[in-house]
Amino acid sequence: MTNTPHDQFAKQYLKGMLSPFAKEVIISYELPVGEAQQVDVWFMPKSRQPIPELGRLGEMTIAPTLLEVFRNPLSDDDLFSCIEKLCKVRGEWKRTAKREKLKIQQPDYPQLWMIVPTASQERLRGCNVLSKEEWGDGFFFMGDTLRMGFVVVHQLPVVPETLLLRLLGKGSVQRQAISELLELPEQPLRTMVLENLTKLQIMLKKRTTRTQDEQDVMLNIDTLYEEWRNQAIQEGRQEEQSRQRSLILRLLTRRIGVLSDEWCDRVRSLSMEQIELLGEALLDFQVGEDFRAWLATID
Repeated sequence: MTNTPHDQFAKQYLKGMLSPFAKEVIISYELPVGEAQQVDVWFMPKSRQPIPELGRLGEMTIAPTLLEVFRNPLSDDDLFSCIEKLCKVRGEWKRTAKREKLKIQQPDYPQLWMIVPTASQERLRGCNVLSKEEWGDGFFFMGDTLRMGFVVVHQLPVVPETLLLRLLGKGSVQRQAISELLELPEQPLRTMVLENLTKLQIMLKKRTTRTQDEQDVMLNIDTLYEEWRNQAIQEGRQEEQSRQRSLILRLLTRRIGVLSDEWCDRVRSLSMEQIELLGEALLDFQVGEDFRAWLATID
C-alpha cells in the first residue's frame, strides 16, 4: 500500500475500530523474515468470538488476521505479494510454536483478508474463489485451507452489518455509507469513525494537487467535515464560557467569601452577557447581600 492520505486513513481507521478488542493491533506491520515487507494491519484478537459492534468486520477478525486494503482493483503483483506475506507470517507462526512446543490447530493460524473496491469476474474466476451463503454478497474465499478471502466492497449489501466496510469504498458507495453513519446515534464507535474521516478531509485539503479520486472523497465527506468543524467551534466556545464562569466564581469567593451550592449553580446558569455584567458589578461587592441584591436585578 502506498502512503497516500486515503491509505493512512484506512490503516488508522481499522486500527481505531479494532483496538478495543485487540491483544495486539499494528499498522504497517514489518514482517519478521525475508525481504522488507509490510502488512497494512496486523490484528491479534483478545478472544475467538465475533465482535457484534463491528458487524461483518467483527466476524472477519475472530482469528489472528492480516488486513490488506486497496484503493484500486487488485493486480496480479498485488495478489502474489499478499500471498507471500501470509506465507511468511504462517511460517514464523509455526517456528514460534515449535520453539515453544505448542500445538497449533488449523483455526488458530493467521488468515488474510484483501479489501478491494471492485473485482472483475475474470479476477474472481482466476482465483477460483468460493462464495458462502452465510456471508452473502461481496465475500469470497480461496478455500478454507488457504485461509484467504476477498471483500469486494462495492458488492456488499447496504445493511448495517456492512457499514464499516463500505466506508472504505469509493464514489457513491462511500457517500451512501457516510450518510448512514451520520444518522447513527452518538456512540464511541461513531465518534471514532467521524474523527478519522475528518482527519482524511483535512489531509486532502492541505494537498496542492489532488487526483480525481481524492476530489470525489472530499466531496463525499464535505458535509461531515463541516459538521465536525462546527462542532469543534461550538465545543471551543463552550470551553471558553466554562473558563469564564470558573473565573467569576473564584473572584466572587475572594470578594464575599465561600459561596453556597445554590449561588454557584446560579452563576453557572447565567448567560454570557450576564456573566460579563457580573464581572463588572462584583468589583463593588462587600458582602453576600450585595451579590443577592445584584441577582434580584436580573430576575
